[in-house]
Amino acid sequence: MLDIYGRAPVEHGAPVIRNAEFFRIELAPLADGKIFVSLTATTVDEDEPQLLDQEIASDFVATIDELLTLIRAHVHIASRLS
Repeated sequence: MLDIYGRAPVEHGAPVIRNAEFFRIELAPLADGKIFVSLTATTVDEDEPQLLDQEIASDFVATIDELLTLIRAHVHIASRLS
């Protein structure tokens, strides 16, 4: 199960988005050598038969390490309760 944290990362307190079905990472190379990163979560609407997309974070990074840090700040893999 993925728990998603919004733009202001917290120390894994209550997540903003629970039970995301999909997590999408979009990368766009820029002319200055940096990469624009957009993180999006897709959930299932509990009231309507539709999928909902919500932007989690977007930022400019220079390295893969910065990209991983951004992901770690906003995505936490929680263990399922039995």
